[in-house]
Amino acid sequence: MPRPSQVDQQRKKLLPIVCQAFGELGYRRTTTAELAQRCGVRENILYRLWPDKKAMFLAALDDLFEYRAEMWGEILADQPSAEQTLERLVAYEAQHQGEFGFYRVVFTALAETDDAEIRSALIRMYRRFHQLVCRQVASGHEPDGEHAGLPADAAAWGLLGLATVSNIIRELGLLRPRQREQMFASVAKHLVQGTGL
Repeated sequence: MPRPSQVDQQRKKLLPIVCQAFGELGYRRTTTAELAQRCGVRENILYRLWPDKKAMFLAALDDLFEYRAEMWGEILADQPSAEQTLERLVAYEAQHQGEFGFYRVVFTALAETDDAEIRSALIRMYRRFHQLVCRQVASGHEPDGEHAGLPADAAAWGLLGLATVSNIIRELGLLRPRQREQMFASVAKHLVQGTGL
């Protein structure tokens, strides 16, 4: 297996900072000078890693998926059964949904869907999230059980929608954190098990 290059390692190191900047400032207000300052490097270093600001933004979108998938892998590694894995994932997301603010990068991308590259990257990211969530739902799902809930495919889209709504609630302060957590857990349980509402 080839070793990661220094360029790849530096990109990986800087991407969380790039994500945070795009999340705070949006795509249009974020400048490469601002990104360089936050990353603690000169602009020409950023241009050695990515050809332009749009490439940095697209990399940030891709990194959001990779970060989340890696986090879920760590959370779920020790779960003895598929059902417990799904319960653990829902409980974690209910408590931690949106805490890093990376959803703001997604919201920023949604405002830029007139750009074909950003639109394609966003579609790819959502499809990857859907596949990941669908696998988790399907693994903890008994399709013929008493509380089978929605088919895994539909439940996964429902959970992605729930995460989006939960992030809007967080952003606008529509519910207190504990209320938002309870809402997320209850609706997620309903989506995957057919109970809770």
